This record gives sequence, C-alpha cells and structure tokens, in this order.
Amino acid sequence: MKILLVVLLVAVTAFSQKVVSVDESLTKNTKKSWALALGASAVLPGMGELYLGEQKFVRPFVWTDIALWFTAIGSYAIGERYLTSAHNYAVRYAGLNFNSRSVDMLNTVGDYRSRGGVDGQNSSPDMDEDYNQAQLRSGKSIDQDLDASIQWDWGSSDNPETTEHIDEFKSRMRHYRVSRIVFQVSVGALLLNRVVSMLNTIRVYRATSSKSFTERMEFVPEFYEDGSGLMVNVQF
Repeated sequence: MKILLVVLLVAVTAFSQKVVSVDESLTKNTKKSWALALGASAVLPGMGELYLGEQKFVRPFVWTDIALWFTAIGSYAIGERYLTSAHNYAVRYAGLNFNSRSVDMLNTVGDYRSRGGVDGQNSSPDMDEDYNQAQLRSGKSIDQDLDASIQWDWGSSDNPETTEHIDEFKSRMRHYRVSRIVFQVSVGALLLNRVVSMLNTIRVYRATSSKSFTERMEFVPEFYEDGSGLMVNVQF
C-alpha cells in the first residue's frame, strides 16, 4: 500500500509540472532607460532604436537625416550665392549704391526701375516705375520704407537691353527664394524625422520592456500662492 501511494505521488508530481516558455525579446530592454533612448533619437534619428537593439530601423532614419542635412546646407549655400549674385548684378547694371544684401531692399530694386526717375524716360511709363512717385501716391514719404540715400536706375523699358537686365535680376532673386523654401522644408523635415524616430523608439520600448510609461509618470497639479493659476508638474 505504501509503495502504491509513493508511485501515485510521483506520477502526480510529474504530470503537474508546467513547461513555461519565456520570449526574451519582450523583456530585453527592461533594464534600459527610455529617456536615454528618446534623447538619442532626438540627437540623431535611429540611435534610440540602435540603443534598444532594433537594427532594422537604424539605417532608414540615419540615411534620411544625412540626406536632409545635405539638402538643407546645400540649399542655404546656393541661396546665399544667388543673393550675392543678384546684388552684384544690380550694382553693375542699375548702379545700386548700397552694399548691404538686404532681401527686402533687393526685392524693391526689382519691383521699380528707378529710385528717382528713369534715365531716358520711356514714352509710356508704368505708374510704378519710379519708387519715389509710388511712395508719394500711397501717402508715404520717399524715405519712410527705404533710406533716401539708396539709389538705382535700370533704365527705360523702351530699351530691350535694360529690360533683359532687370529680368535677369528678378530671375536670380526668384532662384534665391526657391532655395530658401527648400532650406525651410529641409529643416522642417529634419525635425519631423526626429519626432518620428522618437515615437518609434517609444513603440519599440513598450514592446520590448515590461515597464509601462504610465506607471512611471506622475502628474502633480500645483497652484500659485496667490491662487491666480494652475500649473502641472510632470515627474518621471
């Protein structure tokens, strides 16, 4: 009888054991810092994923960032070259006597043929060919928006050569504006690349860590002493 009880006890113990399989990929980043991962992605997209061991996301983010940096730097440099070129062109063909490369000033130089009357006035002048006259007609003084010492004269629109000159100047200023748009879009894309990488880092961390972000965050409302407002103190 005792032998039978021992056999039954051993059998029950053997069949009652459970085989537990643990997926280590779901907890591999438990001991890692999510704040460090986010910071790495903010500095260079893909580095947060690299820190968390997700290699497949690294190259797309890094190469995208490199391409955007080249685009941003290149477009800015090209824009500066067009701006300098436009200024030098106005000095040469319109007699512009101002050394500054002010964008607003150069746009004005392209909008009006002259500051104080076109040399060899054309037979049917445009109402806005003379900057000073345009200012007076709008109720402004001639130096209200632009210092009176700044002078230029592209010449009469009856002369095809002077028309070609001002058209070329306007073309260079258009190229400058396009390059600036490309630069601004590139900078925005650089910021977006970081935001996407940070969001992806959060997703990866949540999928590979047993820790929860909500369990680590504490929102503490605090009132000003005079009771005039409310602020929220977020503690991690």
